[in-house]
Amino acid sequence: MKTSALVLAGVLALTGTASLAQSADQPDMGRLFEKVNAVAAQLQENLSGLDANIQASRDSIEKGGEVLDAMLDSVKRVNASMAEDSEIWTELDGLLALWEQRRKEALEKSESNPAFQPIAQAWQSRLNTGRELRNQISTERANSLALMRAIESDRDIVLAYYELGQADKAIQSLQQVGANLTSLNENMQAIVKTASDAQQVPIAP
Repeated sequence: MKTSALVLAGVLALTGTASLAQSADQPDMGRLFEKVNAVAAQLQENLSGLDANIQASRDSIEKGGEVLDAMLDSVKRVNASMAEDSEIWTELDGLLALWEQRRKEALEKSESNPAFQPIAQAWQSRLNTGRELRNQISTERANSLALMRAIESDRDIVLAYYELGQADKAIQSLQQVGANLTSLNENMQAIVKTASDAQQVPIAP
C-alpha cells in the first residue's frame, strides 16, 4: 500500500506544484488505514477458535461466563475504536477537510490551466470514498453498541440456563452472539477495503 505522502508525491510530479505537499502534522491516509486494519485484524483474531470455546463451555457456567466476557470485550474494543473522539474518527475528519481543500485548490487552478481539472476530479473521487468510509464506520459504531448492550442484557439469562442444566439453550444463545460477531467482522473487513480504496488517487488522463 502506498502511503498518502507517496501518493501526493506522485501528484506533485504530475502537476508540477508544491502546494499539494503534505506536512508532517497533517492527517495521513496511510496512518488511518493502519488503525482501521489493526481493529479489524484484532477482531478477526478474537473470533479464531470461538466455536470450539463455546462448545467447551457446555458443562461449565464459569467457562460460559468467560466466553461471554471475551465476546463482550471484543465488541467494546471495536466500538471504542470508532467513537467520535477516537483517533480513527479524528483522523478521518481531518482527511476529509484536507481533501476538500485540495479539491478547491485544483478547481481554482483549473480556471486558468485545464490540466488541473482531472486533479480536481481525483480529489472529488477520494472525497466520495472517504465519505463512504465515514458512513460505514458510523454504521458499525451503532451496530457494535447495539450488540454490546444486547450481550450485557442477556448475560444473566444465558448463565441462568447453565444453572438450570439447560446447556443447549445457553450454547444456542452464545452461538447467536458469535454469529453477530462474525457479521461485525465481515463489515469491518468491508471498512478495511474502503480505507484501502481511499488511499488511491486516480489521475485521469
